[in-house]
Amino acid sequence: MQRNLVFVFTLAVSHFACTAYSQQGNEGRPARPLESREQWRMIYVGGSNIGYVHDAVETVNRDGKQVVVNQHTSVFDVTLPRRKGGVRVPSDTRSKITIQTEETIDGDVLAFRYQVQNPPLASTRKQGRVADGQLQIKTEANGRVATRTEEFPIGVKGPAYADRMLLKQPLKANETRVISTFDPRSAQVDTIRFEARDFENTLFQDGTEKRLLHVVVTHSTAPNQVFHEFLDAEGECWKTTIPSQDMVVYTTSRATALKLFGDVKVP
Repeated sequence: MQRNLVFVFTLAVSHFACTAYSQQGNEGRPARPLESREQWRMIYVGGSNIGYVHDAVETVNRDGKQVVVNQHTSVFDVTLPRRKGGVRVPSDTRSKITIQTEETIDGDVLAFRYQVQNPPLASTRKQGRVADGQLQIKTEANGRVATRTEEFPIGVKGPAYADRMLLKQPLKANETRVISTFDPRSAQVDTIRFEARDFENTLFQDGTEKRLLHVVVTHSTAPNQVFHEFLDAEGECWKTTIPSQDMVVYTTSRATALKLFGDVKVP
């Protein structure tokens, strides 16, 4: 069970990091620029809350240049549940996946980091940098370090840019859109296909409903994994389902997302 879910998450985290963010904030306040935003999500498998997802995008000034930093963190507990005082609580062992990309305002990839921490198994780290059209990658796994250099595909954008385009030009009912972006997990080009259906009443974990656009999403890097996104008219994602894994991910507040995982260090 644990190994299977960790494998699923390593396929899914890039999807979560590349799809539209819900812009959190107090009511009445203007929304922050698309280049600076964050989102919290709750992860459910088989009806049980097993973790959370945190995504944050920030635009910073480095040596007079604007750099978009895209940070993704998934923390999840895939061990058997235990109870304390009759209440289900997470175990002391968590798995954690982090992804960070640095991009120009125009979406060109500058650098990336990817790490999987799955105790008691060894961590996997991958980091890369693009220079003069070459992608330099360093991978650390099972105590071994490997490096390689390859050409970076011309015109391929980073995940923060792909997300920004979806928010600036939201999908419409019955529209199909294809975006090619860089997948830090595999260090490959990921062609993402969005097939919008129609708006439908969408149920949430608290029993409430929203009328959202149902979008079926597939990735070339994981063609057998089908994601169902539910977006509002502004392109903000409120719910994601992966039926083959009985997995549902809901957009929520920071406090709610961390309810069972408040002792976990967050970015």
